[in-house]
Amino acid sequence: MKLSQECTLLQSELKKFAQQVLAEKVDEIEKSCSLPTDNIKRLAEMGIVGAIIPEDLGGAALDTIGLAVVLEEISKVCASTGFVIAVHNAFFAYPILKFGSEEMKKKYLPRAASGEIVGGYALSKTAELRRDTSLDGKNPFVLNAAANGPVVTAVPTEGSNAMSLYVIDPDASGRKFVKTSNTIGLKSAGIGEFNFDKLQLAPTQLIGKEGDGQTIIGNMNSFGRILLAAISLGIAQGATEAAIKYSKERIQFGQPIANFEMVRELIADMKVSIEATRHLVYEAALRADHGEEYAAAAAAAKLLAGQSATTVTTNAIQVYGGYGYMKDYPAERYFRDAQMLNVVCSTPDEDKEIIAKSII
Repeated sequence: MKLSQECTLLQSELKKFAQQVLAEKVDEIEKSCSLPTDNIKRLAEMGIVGAIIPEDLGGAALDTIGLAVVLEEISKVCASTGFVIAVHNAFFAYPILKFGSEEMKKKYLPRAASGEIVGGYALSKTAELRRDTSLDGKNPFVLNAAANGPVVTAVPTEGSNAMSLYVIDPDASGRKFVKTSNTIGLKSAGIGEFNFDKLQLAPTQLIGKEGDGQTIIGNMNSFGRILLAAISLGIAQGATEAAIKYSKERIQFGQPIANFEMVRELIADMKVSIEATRHLVYEAALRADHGEEYAAAAAAAKLLAGQSATTVTTNAIQVYGGYGYMKDYPAERYFRDAQMLNVVCSTPDEDKEIIAKSII
């Protein structure tokens, strides 16, 4: 699928940035499990942090295909950095931009575009919340929690089974960041746990209307699936490039293992899987940009991207052999990161259900 000239130039710029800047820091932030704040600052200067935010609010006004290409290039090197940017755009800026009041847009989006704040999202499925006169409970899976920015949170609607979406600010009395979660992958993405104790919710914090939470989340998830699929695609491509490089350098029986039929077969399978995935991811992004219905296409893209990343990173470990399981090499990090993307936003079974509903 041929990209536009503008998108190709953006791709080239981000590829250079990832190789020259992100590659030097990825091992360091992985070992420390620290939020890649320097990476985010640099990306903010490039206009990438506020990718989908309109220009009149300080953003880059990137289309979906442009952001997908950006996330793919970033995630070839550092999926955690790509994930922070994706969450900030899809699960924080997007709902405010599409459903928030004008006052809310002016309050949050210019600062979100500049990188002054990095927004988060408290996944509703992991929440244990109660709401009567205040909000109480906890959520152990808050995306971008360690960034300590405003967090979009789904809370029970009083008097019904519906959900409502609120933005909860860092200085809100009753909001507490507990700890960074010890996840298997995306260890530098700042996923963490929040507690809420007698937290008061104001009407000015409400996104959309009371009880509209599920509808808004559905829209967020469809858009988010494309971005998460692009990250999985980047992980798969990064793992493949690393495996190819290693296969040319690793000598056995007097020759590079790249000459061995088994290794060549693994790499060929990886290449085919990536190209098929890229087609679905770009197609879903273009559907979104053209104003077409894209929920099923986004689900298909995320499903295949997750499967592809899991298979490709497993194959990469096989190319490395025993070294593939050692933290001195990137194969195991790519593998762990790929696993995480399969359960964020939606599971494979949920993606399949969306696809099935669109055709049955």
